[in-house]
Amino acid sequence: MYRVSKYNIYLKMKKTPGKSLLIQGNRGSFDSVDDSIAEILEKGEKDSSVLDSISSENVEILSKRGYITELSEEEEYEFVKKVSHTLNNISRKNISITIMPTYNCNFRCEYCFEQNLLSKGNEWLSGKMTTELVDAIFEQLKKYKNNGLKVGSVYLFGGEPLLRTNKDIVAYICERCQEQEIPISCISNGYDLDEYIDLINKYKFQSIQITVDGIKEEHDKRRFLVGGQGSYDKIKANISLALENGINIVLRTNVNKKNTQAIQALLDEYKKEGWIGKENFHYYFKATLRCYEKMENSLSDVELMGQLVEYFGEDESRFQFNSIYKGLAERINYMFQNNSFAPMRSGYCGANTGMYTVDPYGDIYPCWDVLAQEECRIGKVDIEKGEFILNDTHKDWKERTVDRIDDCKKCKYMLFCGGGCSAQAIVMNNDMNKVFCDDFERIFDEVVVEVCEKFLEAQ
Repeated sequence: MYRVSKYNIYLKMKKTPGKSLLIQGNRGSFDSVDDSIAEILEKGEKDSSVLDSISSENVEILSKRGYITELSEEEEYEFVKKVSHTLNNISRKNISITIMPTYNCNFRCEYCFEQNLLSKGNEWLSGKMTTELVDAIFEQLKKYKNNGLKVGSVYLFGGEPLLRTNKDIVAYICERCQEQEIPISCISNGYDLDEYIDLINKYKFQSIQITVDGIKEEHDKRRFLVGGQGSYDKIKANISLALENGINIVLRTNVNKKNTQAIQALLDEYKKEGWIGKENFHYYFKATLRCYEKMENSLSDVELMGQLVEYFGEDESRFQFNSIYKGLAERINYMFQNNSFAPMRSGYCGANTGMYTVDPYGDIYPCWDVLAQEECRIGKVDIEKGEFILNDTHKDWKERTVDRIDDCKKCKYMLFCGGGCSAQAIVMNNDMNKVFCDDFERIFDEVVVEVCEKFLEAQ
């Protein structure tokens, strides 16, 4: 006896009257169908007898695609759990490492999520990673590789990783990356970038991400030096220098209600400087994390997309200018273009799988949002053994699969969302194992319909 799956997602096509997009939340099926089929399935969730009106041919297809099932609700959920755990096991075989040369930073940005670290004092902030610690990190990476895991990348983060006083240790990290053929990227404020041009080119950094929050007046109010001086002019000059040297630059703009008007001015500035159109220049906008903002200043990514529509129009290409939309659009588009598996996941990001962040003191954290929070420390680098010694908290983070989050268990989107950001769940709910949806359902619906319709138009 068939019943309708509890994990079906029904979306109306915008440009194709009479057509709906069916998505199966635990099988990963995506299908364009007549509205009548979608309507029968929706009704069938409450009254399975309506399935009798579906032809035997369509029943067979809908069953194979997972939209109807002979499994009980309990059996179907057991299947979801197996999928979730399998995805987790696969994802944890892909390792990425974030290395923090120092917690020190020459900026005091008004919205920085690391502001709590200032209370630890200048001596602690100024501590710098040693070559012995770097060697131990790369010894562990070698062990990961020998055990069949894939080490995908190393990211430099801070504090500010590219402080001029860090160049010796950054160069040493780069040497070790080169030895093991591991790609390297960096997230920097860009102020001392001119000191690193030669090193970045020598070790072929994949990209440098820099934050610019508006043109001079607006940026300097939000991202200023420790002494209060503005940073815009120096950063802009460094960006031009880096682009001239062939370095891949990604500009991020953090947006809240205080600087939405900066978007157009920035785009005009990028054009004026001749950056737009360069193959090594990219930019995007991101709403600042609401959990670190005053409510009166906070802006959601959905609200931000509403702002971006004013500049880029309704075309699907607008997604590339908002990181949340862009990541999802790229994964969905890849699935269609390559006829591959759906972009399903058991956890929200690498914090729940194979990402590790090592601070200058050898403490290991699941991600940079929880740095120096003792309760979130997942291990310690053993310098003598050259390995990561992981604790019980490591298991809490890496096994935070969506099926273990009570609020997610009956959600149709659970294996696409992954339960939301663990760090933000801690801030907002005081519990990592609570859900933090952050408008995912709305963003998913908007993105998949537009990407799907564009793909179908091209066929």
